[in-house]
Amino acid sequence: MANTVAPDAPDLQRPDFPQIRETAADELKAELESIRSPRERRARATKLYQQVLDEIAIARIERDRLMVSLAVYQRPRAVEEAAGCSKETKLKAVRAALGVPDGDPSPSAKDWAELGTAAGVPYMENAAAKLPKVAIQHARLAARRRVLRDLLFPADRITLQRQDFKAIKEKAAQDVAEELEGIKDPAARLAEASRTARDADAAYTVTGKERDRCALSLEFYTKARAVDKAMGVARNAFDELRRVALGLDRKSGRLPVEEDKKAAAEAADIEFVENAAERLPDAARQAAAARARHLKAAAIRNETAAILEGTPGWDLRKIADVTGLQADTIRPKIRAIQSRR
Repeated sequence: MANTVAPDAPDLQRPDFPQIRETAADELKAELESIRSPRERRARATKLYQQVLDEIAIARIERDRLMVSLAVYQRPRAVEEAAGCSKETKLKAVRAALGVPDGDPSPSAKDWAELGTAAGVPYMENAAAKLPKVAIQHARLAARRRVLRDLLFPADRITLQRQDFKAIKEKAAQDVAEELEGIKDPAARLAEASRTARDADAAYTVTGKERDRCALSLEFYTKARAVDKAMGVARNAFDELRRVALGLDRKSGRLPVEEDKKAAAEAADIEFVENAAERLPDAARQAAAARARHLKAAAIRNETAAILEGTPGWDLRKIADVTGLQADTIRPKIRAIQSRR
């Protein structure tokens, strides 16, 4: 996307962020190394780590609000350089503020102001003057966070538990089929299948997010290998997940090489999850089972709807009401099944 600069765009300060981060890291290392007792050093680091996490969460929000306001309404050149982040991180923040769904193309920069006004993106007064101080604070905190993470959570090579996801999915689908196919009354089966599909989809939303956050943390902050296999997804789906998390194009964005992973994840504010290796197996298992339950329940729901449609008292509107789906959503599912008969 072209860098469209507004005619009245302000000039921005561009602090020396590499030097700022290096100085902040060196200062903290010196502070910790002055503590002779390993136990006391770790206790101090643990306390500082939580403090840094709280402070950087606030600084990140404020930095992004100022950066987005500038990018959307004033469009100065290379606002990401003044904010101390990458172009991808800036674009990710802008897309989130404008409410652009994942997978949709980014709107042209010349349209951001109109879209931002419609989306309620706030215009920040004196953003150009305020951004350097906030960006420097964020950079210092990010450097301190890295030092503390490296001390408290060394990135050792991790062996991840692999599971038989095929068996997990087959068992979950079989259980749902037995539950629903045992209901002989089609009307009752339709209602129960619809409820099961909704519940399983809601469960997948929760467990899938937990699985993904653990997997991303392991991928970017540790030396874990074959994370996609441990989470039970195809490699191309995992690549897409990583690109979206980094603010890259979901299909063609270039993923960072091994030595750049941690820095890229920190720049994109990808969450570091403690004990991710221990938490991933359960989340992945639950997500796989929930997805399989949803797919099987939805299939039985659609088959049952196709049987009922056209029988006395069962028009498309009635079926939509029972399933909780829009008529335009359930109609093609029914027609597809009927056409195969």
